[in-house]
Amino acid sequence: MGPVCEECWERVPWYQGPLCATCGARLPTGVVCRCADRPPHLSSLACAADYAGPLPAIVQAFKYGGHQSLAAPLAHRLALHPQLHLDAADLIVAVPLHPWRRVVRGFNQADRIARALGRTPISMLARFHRTPPQAGLTAAVRRRNLRGTIRLMPRLTAAARERQRATLRGARVLLVDDVVTTGATLSACAEVLREAGARDVRAATVARTPPPGHQHDTP
Repeated sequence: MGPVCEECWERVPWYQGPLCATCGARLPTGVVCRCADRPPHLSSLACAADYAGPLPAIVQAFKYGGHQSLAAPLAHRLALHPQLHLDAADLIVAVPLHPWRRVVRGFNQADRIARALGRTPISMLARFHRTPPQAGLTAAVRRRNLRGTIRLMPRLTAAARERQRATLRGARVLLVDDVVTTGATLSACAEVLREAGARDVRAATVARTPPPGHQHDTP
């Protein structure tokens, strides 16, 4: 399958079996999820796999190695998630990159995944500031770094801004990204969309960085 061998695809820890309909986490038999992993402002989160095994190398080859063809197989696995509900979304919005990163990389990986899902994403959000590297930071610190960074895409005229808000008003939005860690970026995007009038914001990512300890309640 392109630059990745079949054996590596099979070794990816894809989510299978019972999954929480809200936070998308695996559900061991006979437990009720406490949804500690759902970022604020999102109704639900669907992830295709843990960011482990061969998947980090596959995602990095996609983002940095020039293998943009990997968007299709990654999106295919995401489309299999039972809580994705792609047809229920009025709008698909890709998590934005800062323009500088977009120029350096040559593309927005979230946009490519969204298009590979078979829906054309709407340009609604923009990053106005470059954030420092977020790796290793807590969710609270990440949220603080992102404050005011993500906003609605600027429009030149009042009429264009009104059309933008009219499109969002009452809409059910699906946010798409490649990897979620703490969910701070997804939450920041969802907050802006809700404030602009979106009725519901859900998110879908190819991978989730495994949390240190996902908690459940037994019934």
